[in-house]
Amino acid sequence: MNSRERVQAVLAGKVPDRVPVCLHNSHMAAAEAGISMAQYRQDPQAVAKAHLTALERHGQDSLYLTIDTALLAEAMGAEAEYRDNEPAKVVAPAIRSLDEVDRLKVADPLADGRLPVLVEATELVAKQVGEEVAVRAGADQGPFDLPCLVLGIENFLTALACDPDHPGIQTLMSVCYESHLALHRALVKAGAHYTSSGESLAGPDVVSPAMYERFARPLQEKMVKELAADGIFTVVHICGDTTRILNSLAEYDYCGFELDQKTDAGMAKQTVGAGHVLFGNVDPSGVLALGTPGLVREKTRELISIWKPGAQFVLNSGCALPSSTPAENIRAFLETAHEFGVYEE
Repeated sequence: MNSRERVQAVLAGKVPDRVPVCLHNSHMAAAEAGISMAQYRQDPQAVAKAHLTALERHGQDSLYLTIDTALLAEAMGAEAEYRDNEPAKVVAPAIRSLDEVDRLKVADPLADGRLPVLVEATELVAKQVGEEVAVRAGADQGPFDLPCLVLGIENFLTALACDPDHPGIQTLMSVCYESHLALHRALVKAGAHYTSSGESLAGPDVVSPAMYERFARPLQEKMVKELAADGIFTVVHICGDTTRILNSLAEYDYCGFELDQKTDAGMAKQTVGAGHVLFGNVDPSGVLALGTPGLVREKTRELISIWKPGAQFVLNSGCALPSSTPAENIRAFLETAHEFGVYEE
C-alpha cells in the first residue's frame, strides 16, 4: 500500500499493511522550512511549501493542513492578533451580545478573511501529492468552539449557563455551524481526502459533561452525519481529558476522534475505539518535543500495543506539535510505527 491507500483503508474500516502515521505539525513544518508565521498565515504557497518540505523530510502517511485557530472566527468578524513568530489568536469577538447576532452571516470559504489561504493551499498540496499521500485538512474551530470565539468565550459560556433558552443562542450556533460546514466542503472540493475540526472548549476540562451533552454533542453529531452524507470522513478533535465523555462519543455515527494524551488510552480503545477510528495520542510536548528518542519509542510502542488491535487507528500526537520538536524524535516516532505497527497478513 502507498500512504494514501494505507490511511484510506483505516478510514473505510479495513486493515492496512501497517499503522499509518499523521503528523499534527503545521507550526513545526513552517519552522523547519524557514517560513515565518507572518508568511504562513497569509500565503498559500508558503503553507504548501512547509507541508511538502516536511513530507520530504519525514515521510509520514498523512499531511495535516491547518493555519491557526483564529481563521473562521476572524472571517466572521472577530479581531485577530498577528505575531511574527506565533500563530494568530482571537483577541476580540465579532459581537459582544446575543442581541447583535443578526449582524452575522455565514462565512464564504472562497472569499472571507484568510479562509481562501487554507483552501488554495489544500489545492496546491493535493495536486502535488496526487494519489500517493493522504491529505487531511483542518476546518478550524468546530461547531461548539466557533460560537465561543465569535461571541467571546466568557459571554457564550455564561449565556449557556444562565440563559440557555435565549433565542440568540440558537441563531449564533446555527450561523457558526453553517460556516464551519461550508469550510469542510470547500476543503474536500479543493482535494482533501478527509477533514477535521478542533473543539478545545467542548471537553470536561472546560465545560461540564451536562453542558457538553446539551450543547456541544448535538452539533458534533449533526456535523458528522451531514458530512458523511456528502461522503466526507471527518475527525473530531477535543482537547483535554475526555475520559468522562468517552461513552457519549462512542454513540456518534462513524467518524474519527483525535484524543488528547490526558485521555485514558485503554478506556478510549474499549469505548470510542470499538466503532470509530482513533487518532493520537502521544504527548506532543512532554514526549515528542521535550523527550529523548528513547522515550518517544517507549511511549509510541506502548500506545501501538493498546490501539493497534482492530486496525481503527492512525498514529499521531495528541495535539499540535511545538515548532521546536526535534527531527530525531519524529524519526523515532515513525520508525517505531514502521517496526511495531505492521499487521499480520
